[in-house]
Amino acid sequence: MARKPLSLQRIVASDATLAAWETRRRQEARLTEALRRHLPRSLADRVRVANAQSSELQLEVGAGAIAAVLRQQTPTLLDALRREDWEFSAITVRVQVRPTPPPKKKSPPHQVDSSALRPLAGLARALPPGPLKRSLDRLLRRMG
Repeated sequence: MARKPLSLQRIVASDATLAAWETRRRQEARLTEALRRHLPRSLADRVRVANAQSSELQLEVGAGAIAAVLRQQTPTLLDALRREDWEFSAITVRVQVRPTPPPKKKSPPHQVDSSALRPLAGLARALPPGPLKRSLDRLLRRMG
């Protein structure tokens, strides 16, 4: 008899290390939501919780300017988090610049051969004068 496969949630819950990681991830997600509620929208998406396991909250940002603005708002953030039952004595902000991915290479334009244009040319000849006929004629001129 074939056994029913275990769900990922049960596997994570049954392993102590994975369960601890999942608990930490959920806690950091809740904390990130709380932080983002108290930050300006332009700043909120650029802040990430790096470590919330000690009494000092460590945040990570991608640029020094964002870190400077965030450091100015540290006292306000601490008060707001305390009102939501998050007890931190301080907030530290680290700048963690991530490498930018290489730019995507532009693919060469798709070349259409004349056999693919023949049905469109026939349609353009059969259409009565109007905007569709003009558009098809213009397309056929451009395509060759």
